[in-house]
Amino acid sequence: MVAYDPPVMLLDYSASKAGIIAFTQALAKQLAEKGIRVNAVAPGPFWTPLQPSGGQLPGALENFGGEAPLGRPGQPVELAPVFVMLATSELSYATGGVFGSTGGRPGP
Repeated sequence: MVAYDPPVMLLDYSASKAGIIAFTQALAKQLAEKGIRVNAVAPGPFWTPLQPSGGQLPGALENFGGEAPLGRPGQPVELAPVFVMLATSELSYATGGVFGSTGGRPGP
């Protein structure tokens, strides 16, 4: 998410995420002739152990994910199917993509 809509206070983090997107797209081109697919998953706000252990400021923790149109953060179990989908042969033509799970926020 932050690669597409960088927060003011996360300049370095946002730049690193944008770099991952470019890396994914370039690596997909390099490995396509070998039949290797390369994709990225770009989650929106997800509740993980990182959030209460310093990922969010204590005052912001209560509202974490509330800005998403779904009004809440995602749970890790809601992100797992994206990875499973990418591993299936049904997506054999998908490479160089960024797959978002953002709770309705703009992104990939």
